[in-house]
Amino acid sequence: MSTKTLLTADEFELLPEDDSDFVELDEGEVITLPMATERHGHVESTIIALMYGYVKPRKLGRVYTGDTDFRLSADIMRKPDIGFVRQERVLNLAGDRAIPGAPDLAVEIFSPSNSFPQLMRKTRQYFAAGCHTVWIVYPETREIHVIEASGGDRILHAGDTLDAPELLPGFSVPVSEIFE
Repeated sequence: MSTKTLLTADEFELLPEDDSDFVELDEGEVITLPMATERHGHVESTIIALMYGYVKPRKLGRVYTGDTDFRLSADIMRKPDIGFVRQERVLNLAGDRAIPGAPDLAVEIFSPSNSFPQLMRKTRQYFAAGCHTVWIVYPETREIHVIEASGGDRILHAGDTLDAPELLPGFSVPVSEIFE
């Protein structure tokens, strides 16, 4: 019987960069992330472009890609597919380290290699670390599950509008546009 080697977030951050590009730390266990599919990459880049185009000129904060580490706790490091951090938090970040705490908005794009329980586990971890809202995007069914730390929970379809009024005031986009 073999035992798992568990790491702290400090030890995880010391891994060589080429070894840590596609891994996360889940309660001390190093988890390898699968490579993104074409559909996943397209949806991710579409959402990033829409969010970045809205956030940057309004100086609302920063939008981060899926290779950015967020240190959720002493033994959890996650890389949401997209992360948004409000401007007031950005001002306190040290640019050469993982971002402390959760993004204010985390976006996870469901892939064939994911499971719903895995995404709910990540969602709970994001909320425990201070996240406000999680969007789980389902490219195959063209739906977006919006979950808020306050308990709000809704599923958006093609005819609905995606927004985050508390985080991105005035931002709204038709869900169908994300999947074009």
